[in-house]
Amino acid sequence: MNQPNPLKTFFSIVFGGLITLFLCVGIFSIGMYVWHSSEHADLARVGETAAVSSASAYILNKAEAYAQRYSAADEEDLINAAANALPQGQISHVTAKAYIVKDMTTGQVIVDQNSNQLLPIASLTKLVTAVVARKLIPDISRISITKSVTSTYGNTADFVAGETFTANDLLYPLLMVSSNDAAEAFAQYYGRAKFIQAMNEFTQSIGAYRTSFSDPSGLDPKNISTANDLALIMKWIYKNDPTIVGITELKAKTIRSHTWINPTHFLSWSYYVGGKNGYLPEANRTNVSLFKWGEKSDVYTIVVLGSGQRDADTLALLKKVQP
Repeated sequence: MNQPNPLKTFFSIVFGGLITLFLCVGIFSIGMYVWHSSEHADLARVGETAAVSSASAYILNKAEAYAQRYSAADEEDLINAAANALPQGQISHVTAKAYIVKDMTTGQVIVDQNSNQLLPIASLTKLVTAVVARKLIPDISRISITKSVTSTYGNTADFVAGETFTANDLLYPLLMVSSNDAAEAFAQYYGRAKFIQAMNEFTQSIGAYRTSFSDPSGLDPKNISTANDLALIMKWIYKNDPTIVGITELKAKTIRSHTWINPTHFLSWSYYVGGKNGYLPEANRTNVSLFKWGEKSDVYTIVVLGSGQRDADTLALLKKVQP
């Protein structure tokens, strides 16, 4: 009987073991690859499901939000009901520190309180900003939105530094969403100090002698006026630059990628002609509104300053005018 060769046996064991080891490692690696691929696919599917769920929830929320909105007719009915619920010819509790109701057709003051008291006016400033911008800057002028403009507090227009708009385009965010950036863009384009000086000169020229401005947006509480002066300013705008009033009546305006939605609550009310709201902690809520009201559909200006409930105050004052 032949005896086994010890060296051959040794190499057979070693090489056989190595081959077995390589096979095991290969099988393990293939198994791990398949498992990881499956896991990644599952994770991808989970991600896709989450994204779809998130998108579905967003769409459902938007749909519910739209479903809860009132139509224009419903909004008018609601405001009519609120107005009609007030005592005829009487003023329910008015929170404003100062107010005035004035017939712009006859010049008659229907009712007022503290109408010559100097108070901060907040974004009512932008009515004069618009007047002066239209006087000094041609509509087709190209105005760049700079970093110093976008650094202004309150970017309600969602401007991005580097964008360019015409002067006419900038009137929409200025008056519809009370864009402080748009106000600064006008002022900086013309020369800020000169622009503010022109604002003060304008109000003096029309007899609003107690009104003064320190900035073009109304962020500065040193922008002050009286209810009587603001009624005078609004009358001048209505008669001499009705384009400004027309912009304040718009519900929405789209220019390129921007859509601005006017938040004013009276927009769907057929009696409402236009106006401007403002707010600043030092000023509380402020408002100038125009309404066609009464048997002759005269246009009335209502100004409230330092108000805690701007819309309720405005409706209460409007009821003082006999319909």
